[in-house]
Amino acid sequence: MKVTAHEAELTQRHVWRSAREAIPVTRTVIVEVEQDGVSGYGEASCFMTDHYNSGPDRIHADLRRIAPLLATLHPGDPAAVWRRLADALPGSPFVLAALDTAVNDLRARLLGIPLWESLGLDRPQGLRSSFSIGLDTPETMVRKLLERPGWRAYKVKLADPGDLSILRELRGRTDAPFSIDGNCGWELSRLVPVLPELQSLGVELIEQPFPRAAWDDARALKELSPIPVIADESITSPADLDACTEAFHGINVKPMKSGGITPALALLRAARERGLITMLGCMPESAAGVSATAHLGGLADHLDVDVVDLLAVDTGQGLALDETGRVTLPDRPGSGYLPDPAAHGWYVHQVPAGRVRPVRQQVPGPGRTADGCAHPEDDLPDTRHLAALRQGRAVGAVSLHAGDPPAGYAVPGLRPGRGRRLRDMATLDEARGTGAGTALLRTALTLAALDGADAVWCLAPDEALGFYRKHGFEVLGPPLDMPGTGTHHFVHRSPR
Repeated sequence: MKVTAHEAELTQRHVWRSAREAIPVTRTVIVEVEQDGVSGYGEASCFMTDHYNSGPDRIHADLRRIAPLLATLHPGDPAAVWRRLADALPGSPFVLAALDTAVNDLRARLLGIPLWESLGLDRPQGLRSSFSIGLDTPETMVRKLLERPGWRAYKVKLADPGDLSILRELRGRTDAPFSIDGNCGWELSRLVPVLPELQSLGVELIEQPFPRAAWDDARALKELSPIPVIADESITSPADLDACTEAFHGINVKPMKSGGITPALALLRAARERGLITMLGCMPESAAGVSATAHLGGLADHLDVDVVDLLAVDTGQGLALDETGRVTLPDRPGSGYLPDPAAHGWYVHQVPAGRVRPVRQQVPGPGRTADGCAHPEDDLPDTRHLAALRQGRAVGAVSLHAGDPPAGYAVPGLRPGRGRRLRDMATLDEARGTGAGTALLRTALTLAALDGADAVWCLAPDEALGFYRKHGFEVLGPPLDMPGTGTHHFVHRSPR
C-alpha cells in the first residue's frame, strides 16, 4: 500500500466549548491509503493531545516509525491489518484509527461496494443525528438551537448539573429530547438531587458525568438514576467493556477513540449482546473520518455525527445532514468521502507542480527569477509537491523528489537510491510565524519516510539554517558559496 498524509485545519462555525475546553480550530491529519490507483481515507484529530498522544508531531512521528510495516500491508483483510497495526501503535489510538478506517474504506472501494456492505452489515436506514450545543452563555446556546430547529434530539454541554437554567431556557424552544454531557466534570453530590427535575425537563441520556477513574461514583449513579447514563471517556476499547457494563447503562462508541472501524464494530456488537444502550459518535473531525463512522449507524440506538454541520470549512464531500439531522450516505463505494482539493479545510495538501511555482516566484531570494522557479524534477511521477493553504490559497510550498546527495557528501546510513531532496521551501510573508513552514517540513519528512527514504537533504540558505537545525537536520561539510544565491549549507536528517 502507498500511504500519504495531509493536514487539515477545521474552523468551527461557533467556538466549541465544554466543561473541559474551548475549541475554535482543530488540526487533523488525513491519511490516504492507495492500492491499484484507488484511495481510501481515514483521519486522526489533534484533540486531547496529551491523553490520546494525538499532537501533530506525534501523529507524524508514529507514521514515520511504522512506515516500513505499512509498505508490507495489503488491504484485502482489514482485520488482520488492524492486528498488526495495533501491535505497532500502542497508546496511539487516533493514528491506528486513521489507518484502519482508510484500509477498510480502500477495501470497499476496490470491491466497488459501500463500506457497510463490505463490513457485512445491513444498509443503514432512517439515520438521524442529534445536534450538539456547546457550553456558552444562555443566549448563545438558545441561538444555536434556533439555528437548527426540528432535529431529533439535542446534546447539551453543561458545566454544572445543578444549574438547570439553560435547560429550562432551551425547553421553552423545543419539544425534542435532550441528552446532557458532563465531559468528566461533574460531582455525584451535585447531580443526584436534580435527577427528578432533569427527567421532567426531558433529559433522555446523561453522558460521562464523572472522570474516567471515578468508577465507584459511576456505579452508584447507575443504581439510582431514573435516566440512563452513557460512558464516553470511560470506554476506549473492548478491554473497558466489562467495567462499563457494571457502571453504565450504555456506551458511546467513537471509532477514532477506540482505534478504528474494526474495534468500533466489535464494541457495538458486543454492547448489543449485553443489552447496553449504544450511541455512535465522533471526535472533532472532517467528512474524511465521520463519513465512515456513519456506515455503522444501523447498530446504534443514538447517533451523534453532526460534526460536519458544526464546521465552517471541510475537506470534501461525504455524509450529508438535512435541516432536521437526517443522515444521507453518499451513493459511492467505500465511505463515499470525496476529497475536494479546493475545500478551505486543507492546511497542508499535496498539489500539482503548477500550484507551488507561484509561491516560489513570490518569495524573495537572491538570484530567484521566474525561469528559475521550475525544475526538471518537478514533473517526475514520484515527486511530491506540498502547499500550505489558507482559505484555499497557497501561502507556502515545498517540493520533495528522489535524489541522492552530490558526490563528496557521505550521509550516514543512506543506501543508494534512498535519498530525497527537499527543494524550494518557501512561505509568504502572511504565513510567517504561523507554523506553516513547520507543518510543510513535518509533512514532507513523513512522505519521505512513507516512500522508503533513508535520508532527506537540501541546500539550506544561510538565513534558514537555524530552522533546519531546529527540526533535527545536521550540517555536513563546509559552507557553499553559490554564485547569485549566496551562502548555503548541505543539511540532512533521517526522516524517521
